Amino acid sequence: MTRPGSGDDSKKLNIQLDPGSPLPLYRQIVDQIWVEVVDGSLAAGERMPTLRQLAIALGVHPDTIARAYHELELLGVVLSRRGEGTFVGLKPAERSELERRRQLEEMCVTAVAGAKRIGFSADDMIEIIKELREQRGS
Repeated sequence: MTRPGSGDDSKKLNIQLDPGSPLPLYRQIVDQIWVEVVDGSLAAGERMPTLRQLAIALGVHPDTIARAYHELELLGVVLSRRGEGTFVGLKPAERSELERRRQLEEMCVTAVAGAKRIGFSADDMIEIIKELREQRGS
């Protein structure tokens, strides 16, 4: 998918949708755009394709793209300016912080799944974390 307004029509968004995936299409789009922003393929301030352009390129309904862009905006990954378009909103330092947060979230998901396998709930984990924090004074 060519990025209109980027001044370099050779650049592409690398989004591959898998209709067989348990992840909804909008989530696949969010995740893949997020990766391109974090790895620097999309630079801060770079204009994103319009909803219609990306929907046509990916063969999905524009509402799917709107939902993905909305989710990305809530995460601070993109900024929408009425009448101007949608732009990458993260600077390199912010990308690093977002990547660290994403890694922490993945660690938490793994830990919660492990705790559930041995009979503990997420609430049990929260209590244990609070206790450990108090014990270590951090």
